[in-house]
Parts: sequence; C-alpha cells; structure tokens
Amino acid sequence: MLAERAQEVLALARRWFIMLRRERLNLVFSVTQPAIWLLFFGSGMGRAIDARVVGTADYLGFVLPGIIAFTVIGNGVSSAMPLLFDKEDGYLEKLMAMPISRSSVILSRFLYQTVLLAGQVTLVLAVAFAMGVRLAAGPAGFLVLMLTVALLTLAVTAAFLALAYAVPGHGTFFAITGFATLPLLFVSNAFVPFHAMPAWMAAAARLNPLSYAIASMRILVLDGWTPELPVMLAVLAASAALLFGFGTR
Repeated sequence: MLAERAQEVLALARRWFIMLRRERLNLVFSVTQPAIWLLFFGSGMGRAIDARVVGTADYLGFVLPGIIAFTVIGNGVSSAMPLLFDKEDGYLEKLMAMPISRSSVILSRFLYQTVLLAGQVTLVLAVAFAMGVRLAAGPAGFLVLMLTVALLTLAVTAAFLALAYAVPGHGTFFAITGFATLPLLFVSNAFVPFHAMPAWMAAAARLNPLSYAIASMRILVLDGWTPELPVMLAVLAASAALLFGFGTR
C-alpha cells in the first residue's frame, strides 16, 4: 500500500516539476522574490517600528518569519491554479476516474511546493544572515524551521486545493483568494505581536494557524529553544492534519 501511494505521489509530482523546468524564468522570480521582500520591507519598516512594542530591536529578525509565511501563502494560491485549470479542461475528471487516492493529489503538490520553498527559504535566510540576522537556535534550529515551513505548506496547500476543487471556476477562485489572503496574513502575528493588536484582532489572530507557524519560526530566530516551541508546533501540526483531511474529503 505504501509503495503504491509513493508511486502515485511521485508520478503526479513529476508532472509539476516538468512544468516548472519548462518555465525557467518563473522559477528565477519565484525563488528570488521573498529575498527582495525581506530586503525592502524589513529594511524600510524597521526604522519606523518601536522596539518596545515588538519586544526586540532586531525587527528584521522579527519580520523574517512573516516574510516566509507570506511566501507560503502566495505559493499556496499558485499551487492550486494548475488543479483549477485541470478541472476546467477536464483533465482532473479523468484523473479522479483513475484508481488513485485523493490524498495523493494533495501530497504530490505538497511535495513540489516543499522543494520549491526549500530553495526560497534558504535564499531568504542567506540574505537575512548577510544583513546581520542570526538564528538563535543554531544549525539544528534550521531543520526545525524547515519542518515548520513544511507543516504550514501542507495546511495551506490542502486548503487552497480544496477551494479550487469546490468553486465553479477560476474567476470565483481568484475573487475568494484575493479577498482572503491579505486578511489571513495581517490577522496574524506576522508584523506585530498579539499584545499590540486590538482585542478582537488578537483573538482572531490566535485562531489563525498561520500565527503558530510564525511564532515557531520567530522563537527559533530570536529566542532559541524555549518551552513554548513544542506547543506551537503541536498546534500547527494539528491544524495541518485537519486541513489535509478536509482537503482530501
């Protein structure tokens, strides 16, 4: 069973990698864009932020997890687009008629997105390190940070693929994602801590799985290994599992 599932996932993922290889310019922009965001957003906003509000003078390190999370959200939207067009041209219907697991469709896209994000996150961290940011958790913290990115990627990919499958067409999909993605990011702790938000926004942000991914990465960057880290990762893993089950359903 596991061998068959792995074969399904790899066969489906191979298609995405072939498409990426044929769009090399898209690959270049996809990999470099988060580093550019960090360079301009982190450097520009850092001068306008009160260190007493965010709890650290290293605003670049504070905002770095938010930039990574923003990248995951953007990739999550783009990950659903091929499935959306497969649905509209009839290929997805043929795919669903095959004797394959529904979850393999999600896992194949998740595998593709994880490989792409590994390159993006590595580059954005290299830029951050060049600008003076240090990973407080050390080399092992990098592995846990990548695990956090993978869990968030699974959650976001499953959610947007489910949306792409459910909506009638690409117009509705882009309308919903355009409306939802920025609030999803800003109603989180990506750019300001919970205590600096209005009460209603802080309550909403605490229900946002994105907040726990950002908090995990921020702990690794600024604080190192703390007792709160396993709790944040556990909440994120539970959210990813629920959304994966929902997306498969």
